[in-house]
Parts: sequence; structure tokens; C-alpha cells
Amino acid sequence: MNDRWAFEWINKNAEVGPLFRIGRDVYERDRAGQRVIRLKAVESYPAEVADAAVTAFAEMARVWKAPVLFIIDPNLKKPPAVRFLFEWSRKTHAMGAVDRAFMKTGNLVSQVMGKVVLRVFTDGALPFEAIQGEAAVQKRLGELDLSCNREGFRLVEPSTALVRAEDAPPSLLGSIFRRAARRISGRR
Repeated sequence: MNDRWAFEWINKNAEVGPLFRIGRDVYERDRAGQRVIRLKAVESYPAEVADAAVTAFAEMARVWKAPVLFIIDPNLKKPPAVRFLFEWSRKTHAMGAVDRAFMKTGNLVSQVMGKVVLRVFTDGALPFEAIQGEAAVQKRLGELDLSCNREGFRLVEPSTALVRAEDAPPSLLGSIFRRAARRISGRR
């Protein structure tokens, strides 16, 4: 991986504030003692950075003994890279490291664009919602259980078993076509 996208732990035991860095992006614990990570994005990563991000989110879920809730304030000049977003959302959700995510938007146009990006370029399993404005984000967070140390929490470790081609996780293009076909046919 390019040094530009270097991963670095800052303080994975932080009660609030910076946890880790990927490139110039700093991922922070948004609320003291709660399972929320926020990113005020600067970068747009290539696909090969997804594994470092997945590892970081999995480690935070282990430390907190609860799945992460992720909020991204995207950089509209450098929106999340499609392949990275797809791989990150698929892997973190499948292992149980992230159970919900929000993309904070600033206006109606960016909210509509955010909804399109999330619908088309994530694998669809992770609940990932475009939400307009900080007040709406805080209201939504107030409705959720953000506690850590959940009894019985554990990550699902990725399997190393061989997979038949038809059982393999969907590719980005395959996922887009399958979802389009379902929408056209009226199935969910």
C-alpha cells in the first residue's frame, strides 16, 4: 500500500477524540464512552485501503465490546471512493464490527446525492443512511442505544473456507446489477 494511505493508531483507548489515522483522515470517538466513530473526511481512498480500515473498525469493536456506529462528514470535493466504500461496508458489517452508518449531508442536493451513492455503491446489507445536518444526526443518535460492553458481543471472523462461485460475496458491479434488477421487477 502507498505510504500516502498509511494507517496509524493514535489512541484506541481514548474516551473521546482521535482513535486512528488513515492518510490525512483522523477517525475520532465522537461521544465519551459510546460506540460512535466520526470521520470529517479529507481523503478519498483507493480500494486497497479498505483492509486497513476494516481492521481498525474491527479492533475498535473488540475494545468496546460492541459494534461501531459510524458517521462520515464527506468531503464533497473528494467523495468516498466507490470500491473502497463497497468493500469496507460489506466486510465490516459481515463481521459485526459496524452495525449502522450515517453520511452527514449539508443540503438537499448533497443529501439526494448521498442517498444515491449509498444505495448504489454499498453492498446494501449495512444500514447506511444519508442524513441532513448536525441537528438531525444528533436527534437520530439520541434514538439509538450507543452503549459499549454488550454482553455476548463478538465478531464473526472471516472464513477461510473455499466458496463456490455462486456463493461468493457480490462484486461491486454484480451488486449494482442485482439491485437494479430487483427494483425493476418490484422485489426487495
